[in-house]
Amino acid sequence: MNTLTKMTAVAFCSVFLFACDKFDIESLTMQSKPAPSAPVHIQVDPKADFQKFTEFQISQNAKVAALNEEITRAVQAGDLKALEPVLLKFSTQINDIAKELDSLPIYSSEIIKLKVQAKDLLLKSSELMIDNVKLQQNPSPQGVQSLVTKKEILIKVADEFTQLNNELATKYGDMTTQN
Repeated sequence: MNTLTKMTAVAFCSVFLFACDKFDIESLTMQSKPAPSAPVHIQVDPKADFQKFTEFQISQNAKVAALNEEITRAVQAGDLKALEPVLLKFSTQINDIAKELDSLPIYSSEIIKLKVQAKDLLLKSSELMIDNVKLQQNPSPQGVQSLVTKKEILIKVADEFTQLNNELATKYGDMTTQN
């Protein structure tokens, strides 16, 4: 009889622990499911997106021009030690501009395409500028060929960007960005 009582107590405890364990698993499972949310509707306005992009482009063009002038002054000075920090600053700031461009809230597919092309153009022109400065310091036939290839690619990207930018400027009525 003592054995029967012990077995009953063990069985009861087992059932109790099993039930508690099952309850905890269910409660954890319920907690881990995300609450249903209402779908987010974003109003797509290509004209407003193009305006945002244009304003961004104008503000960033001034920064890029200042960076280009800084590099030009450093190259003309001929001080290689002073040129390295300028190139590093240039590269860092171009990458920052590219990140800002990525975060620009644009939802129209037409303008997103323009935004992607602008980023590509920015990064390729930055790379070409840095490679050109480095090639002037250490000339080589391979470097010249690489620079020529990159320049041809950049011209193609710039032409595509300009064409799309002009088409969108015409379409959305903002003629100030046409080149």
